[in-house]
Amino acid sequence: MGLHAEIGTFGDVAAEDDDAVLSYFLKTEAVGRVEAGDALIVLGRKGSGKTAIAKYFEEPKGDYLSASLSLRDYPWALHERRRNSGASEIESYVSSWRYLIAVKALSMLLEASKRIITDSQRAANTFLQDNYGGTRPTLPNILRPPRLKLSKASFQPSIMGNALGGVELETEKGDLAHEVDALTDILLDAAFTIGSQIGHSKILIHFDELDQGLSEINETHERMIIGLVLACRSIRRMAGFETKIIPVAYLRTDIWDEFRFSDKNKISQTAAVDLEWDSDSLLALVNERIKAKLGAKFSWKDLDNGDVMRGSQPKWNHIIARTFLRPRDVIQFLNCALAISLDREAEADTFDNDDIQLAREPYSRYLKQELDDELGPHWEKWTDAIRVFSELVTITFPKNDFLEAYEQRRSKKNDYDGEEALEILYRFSVIGYRRGIGKGGSGWVFQYTDPQAGWDNGASRLKVHPGLKEFAKLREERQS
Repeated sequence: MGLHAEIGTFGDVAAEDDDAVLSYFLKTEAVGRVEAGDALIVLGRKGSGKTAIAKYFEEPKGDYLSASLSLRDYPWALHERRRNSGASEIESYVSSWRYLIAVKALSMLLEASKRIITDSQRAANTFLQDNYGGTRPTLPNILRPPRLKLSKASFQPSIMGNALGGVELETEKGDLAHEVDALTDILLDAAFTIGSQIGHSKILIHFDELDQGLSEINETHERMIIGLVLACRSIRRMAGFETKIIPVAYLRTDIWDEFRFSDKNKISQTAAVDLEWDSDSLLALVNERIKAKLGAKFSWKDLDNGDVMRGSQPKWNHIIARTFLRPRDVIQFLNCALAISLDREAEADTFDNDDIQLAREPYSRYLKQELDDELGPHWEKWTDAIRVFSELVTITFPKNDFLEAYEQRRSKKNDYDGEEALEILYRFSVIGYRRGIGKGGSGWVFQYTDPQAGWDNGASRLKVHPGLKEFAKLREERQS
């Protein structure tokens, strides 16, 4: 059997569908920051590895507890009713998320306790049994009870000197009772106490796939997601305890970029982890997968026959140039090349130039479909631009030629004019622009390679991302 047949696949492009992802997981600096408690939010484009990190933290990790929660099937419509009408619009869902995090932390701690022997453990156990019928409430059910039962045996916050026998998660007005905040503080205090009693210094709670259960991100959904981030920050700021509760939100960069609230920049600068990859780190990721499949002595060099592509370009560089520097893209390209290689020769050991060349066509279709999912919700008619690219024929083109052709091709329900279209295409790295570099030199600037550069409205020459070349049926421009 050849090496390619032994590999079978380089993995699934979606970590949530890849049962073996932890067997070849690459621990990066981003993972270290999350593990250290430095991260409040993990940001990355679709396919950049957010879910892989969340899955990594599903496994027990030494002296701390960790749970990864997928919100793919989360009851957002129910949570929408758990709104604190007494808070500002932007903070109206902070209380409900704080309560949910507190309950999840208590549940994790009781599951980790060998015996229930302390007053705090007994109180937490009674509270969870009374309200959820057990110590392991599922994520969708934590906010489901319209009323929470309280007692002396569990927790009883006092308001104006009067002990509460219950708290409404849904009042007659259809929102959250203000007493929930007082109850949450008591639950968190109990969690900190139990954590120190059983010897766990950290409790990490990961909220992944925040966008999966939402057909669109409207104003209410935006407030709900911002509320989660603010709730994570609120709990992280609680000091003076041996145990830390560290909730972390995982979110697509394009969604985060759309949000507007006062503390966003501060959170982005000090408490956000941006998942960024380069050629070297992606090669390290692929090598981990090759080792897991073939053995520790194998690497990419063993699968590359050594021939260079046109222009003396190594195969790896040729592949990377057609990606958005995301694990998902590299895995997809290699899987396409692997299928072509095995079709060519069942006992194939290495990739030749034709394998890489022929993989570009199916890979380009994949990349366009990825952009449909990522860009489509922001701009439904974005394929008008693809048709213009095809009409312009070459992968590089003058900006004015695009603007002229775009106005002729623009469909009736397309709300973006030519200038707006170019800016959003740049934001999603569909196009880049030419910029002068150093003494008389120039280079192509794309959002995914240079996030700080920003769109240059005055740029006169543009380029379609190489990964879309085959789908749009483009050719290189002849050099004079």
